[in-house]
Amino acid sequence: MTSPVNVLVYGALDAGSCDVFRAGMYRDHLAALGVTLRPWTRLNVEFAPGWEGRPEEAVEAGAFEIDRTDLDWADVIVFRRYYFTTFACEACNTASRSEAEMADHARATGHRARGPLDRLLRPLWARLLADPSFFGARAVVYETDDDVLATPTWTGGSAVAALEADLVRAMLRRADLVTVSTPPLVRMASRYSEAVRLIRNAVEPDWYPDPASVPEREGEPRLLFYGVSRRLRDYAVCHDTVDELGRAAPDARRVWVGSDEEAVRAVVDEAVGYVRGAPAFARALVEARPDIGLAPVADEPFNRARSELHWLEYSMAGAPTVASRLMGGGPYDVIRDGVDGLLARNKTEWREALKSLALSPVRRAEIAGRARERVLAEYRAADRAIEWADAYRWAAEHAGRGSGDATL
Repeated sequence: MTSPVNVLVYGALDAGSCDVFRAGMYRDHLAALGVTLRPWTRLNVEFAPGWEGRPEEAVEAGAFEIDRTDLDWADVIVFRRYYFTTFACEACNTASRSEAEMADHARATGHRARGPLDRLLRPLWARLLADPSFFGARAVVYETDDDVLATPTWTGGSAVAALEADLVRAMLRRADLVTVSTPPLVRMASRYSEAVRLIRNAVEPDWYPDPASVPEREGEPRLLFYGVSRRLRDYAVCHDTVDELGRAAPDARRVWVGSDEEAVRAVVDEAVGYVRGAPAFARALVEARPDIGLAPVADEPFNRARSELHWLEYSMAGAPTVASRLMGGGPYDVIRDGVDGLLARNKTEWREALKSLALSPVRRAEIAGRARERVLAEYRAADRAIEWADAYRWAAEHAGRGSGDATL
């Protein structure tokens, strides 16, 4: 029998969709494989004498000790993407390591600034570097499903990401194993680590009701896109052709799930607001009754590193996907064009793909059926958990191999 492995994930397992799809959704499956996943969300800290009542100053000075109960339990410690250790504006793309600088920004603009959401991570990391025995024989894994180092301005998070880049690079270099979700991220991570493993995203089929069991909705065909409002930049890739189809087919309905902000409502016929929780979101997608799933992405390095998740979820919701084919390769290269989805590189190809599906319910059903069959064969969470278990076991067996320059 394979020995059990205890994995401690710094941060949450289910606070956001990335937490869920890269960690939380596998917890039960991993337990069946002898791998226990636990979040490290509450750091019990004891401050040195004289620092009581001054936690922020104590953290900056390193005058604290951390309760090792969770740490001593673990065989593997996982750090993910990037963490908010800086001051940032809640209204615009401005961030700083200086509280005074952000206070000046808030006074000048009337915006609201927030402090670091995680004040302990940098001191914790510094402790690890200064005293490797602090983590003992535990392996360090760094996991990401975004190219944080290429975060563009339009995301609204580029200023924060730029200030966290040194920590991201340090974690990439120090990690005994780096796990990523796409081939472009393999290439990015390989600049910093010799041990990089590709583990693609997956779906939990039980989250998605049978599309046939969901009542019909108004309009045909129903063209669905999902995301937060800043994804309007991606939606712009197919916006004109979707509207053109709507004029040619008056019964067509443009549907957006994930935001009902004014800017979104201006470009669609139906808008469903943010749905909290991955299982609830999966149900919302199916209940929207999509006939065609839209997966447009602008061609840029950040987007090329994104995953095929839209295709996976549209397939589970019973809809064929039309997705962007990017010049430098992209997230939807996994789609077999014309077989289990359609790929479009420009407006002409988007127009042809949407028209072919809109005019033929039979073709929509054929492509959607093949896509769902493939997703269930290759992307089940239960099967992907086997890859995660193997990665965690490998990391535990190779603890301490990360030897790059991990200073901040």
